[in-house]
Amino acid sequence: MNVWQKIQEVRVELQDLKIKKSGMNKFAGFKYYELADILPPLNKLFLKHKLTSVFTMTEEEAQLIIINTEKPEEKQPFKSTVRDANIKGTTPVQSLGGVHTYLKRYLYLNAFEISENDSLDVHVGTNKIETKKATQQQVEIMLEKLEKTRVQKVLAHFQVNSLEDLTVDQASRVIKNVS
Repeated sequence: MNVWQKIQEVRVELQDLKIKKSGMNKFAGFKYYELADILPPLNKLFLKHKLTSVFTMTEEEAQLIIINTEKPEEKQPFKSTVRDANIKGTTPVQSLGGVHTYLKRYLYLNAFEISENDSLDVHVGTNKIETKKATQQQVEIMLEKLEKTRVQKVLAHFQVNSLEDLTVDQASRVIKNVS
């Protein structure tokens, strides 16, 4: 099998394991995957399917390379640009470690299509949530899919008076949940 066939088999088997999220964002109240949740089962599946991975990072780019150990020339890179983690109360080395950890985790999530919370969830409870209003098209899509009682629940949940008062992110979450 080629590297992509092996990656796909690992994706399906990993999905069937129904891995639990052990990370908890206490401020925003949601769980997330930590590397400790995903690396042990991935390592077992890599051994089974004869794959390995290498994580590297420069100042500009992080890369996770999945290698077919039966044909080491067969490699599949997954890449991301690098940004500062802005972790408050850390030393520069601790902050760099945080960047490594975040990027490594995100690249594994991407490579193996592991579902994670929407990026909006990270900002729940902070003032970083976008305040741009939903478009008329988003409102119309919601109206098509929502019953009146659901509309009332949505309005109460987001503490708004009408669907038009929802932000783009809130409207997107509603559409996703009713689809």
